[in-house]
Amino acid sequence: MKAAMAAAAAAALALALAVTACGGSSGRPAAPSGVLPAAAVAGLAVATQPLTSQDVQKDSTAPDLATRLAGWGYVGGWQRTFQGESRRLTLVVSRSLQFRTSPGAARFVAYMHQKVGSFYPFAVTSRLSMPGRSGWVIQPPLCGCHMATPLLVGVTARGRKVSWLEINGPQASTRLLTQLLARTPA
Repeated sequence: MKAAMAAAAAAALALALAVTACGGSSGRPAAPSGVLPAAAVAGLAVATQPLTSQDVQKDSTAPDLATRLAGWGYVGGWQRTFQGESRRLTLVVSRSLQFRTSPGAARFVAYMHQKVGSFYPFAVTSRLSMPGRSGWVIQPPLCGCHMATPLLVGVTARGRKVSWLEINGPQASTRLLTQLLARTPA
């Protein structure tokens, strides 16, 4: 009986060590980080999910983006989506991408600017400078539909983290985009 308990304890210890040695996770923090706080956009439903390199790949028509992300040291990220009916904003997508190094994060932001058409066809870009962050404002054209509302995107790098924020709705503006980006933890 004593030998069986010792064997069971040894097996449990070995399993715990194996899980710890393997990391037990993809290196991404267990709790969402770097995205807008859930209370940042009042009145809209909120959903949060992990963001893998394959998820980011889906946002671009560039076939090699997932491979590039790995080369830049992409660790993982989060996406928080706010959506609903509002006279201010109807859709807000806050993404946080974590890289192993600051140059990796900066390379992603530069790539997104260089290949903006693969993310947002026919979009125009302008420089975005905020205290401690630099990046781009991306403005895709309106869809030409009746009651179309503006879509604005901000992508900035700060250290090893990229903040990627999309806002859409009747009051979407560069000023509001910048205000919300300033609320994302860097």
